[in-house]
Amino acid sequence: MKARLLIVFLVFAVSACGFHLRGSQQSSFDIANIYLSSSNAPQLTRQVMDRMKGAGVTIASSPDSAAYVLTLKQENFEKSVLSVAADTGKVEEFLITYTATMDARTGDGEPLLKDDPITLARDFTFDETSVLGEFSEEQLLREDLVVRASSQVLRRLQAVISEKR
Repeated sequence: MKARLLIVFLVFAVSACGFHLRGSQQSSFDIANIYLSSSNAPQLTRQVMDRMKGAGVTIASSPDSAAYVLTLKQENFEKSVLSVAADTGKVEEFLITYTATMDARTGDGEPLLKDDPITLARDFTFDETSVLGEFSEEQLLREDLVVRASSQVLRRLQAVISEKR
């Protein structure tokens, strides 16, 4: 009896704190009609477009017919050495930094965001004995950074549009 009561209590406590499994939330955006353009940010643009379509956002065919215009630009990855082994001087950890910028404006040209930076970083250990695995891990980390950046773009856009209303 006590075990059942404890389980019921834990279920209520976890659900009351807002806990959700990653990816289990339904993304709904209160954006009526948006045009998405890209200037040297193809990965981020593709990810944002997919997320908008998945959330049911209406994508405008031209900036003239859009209520909002979102421009993603200057996507860049940088890889730097984070740590080296003291005894051998070989690289042990890398840091991958993803940067991009975004602009948002209303359909009639009023700026909402101008050159708003998006910066994310992840580190990973490097093992020279399994180089092929390390390269695939690095590629997965890069993809994850783009996915996380797309979430930031959509949250910022939703916030600025909600604030504008």
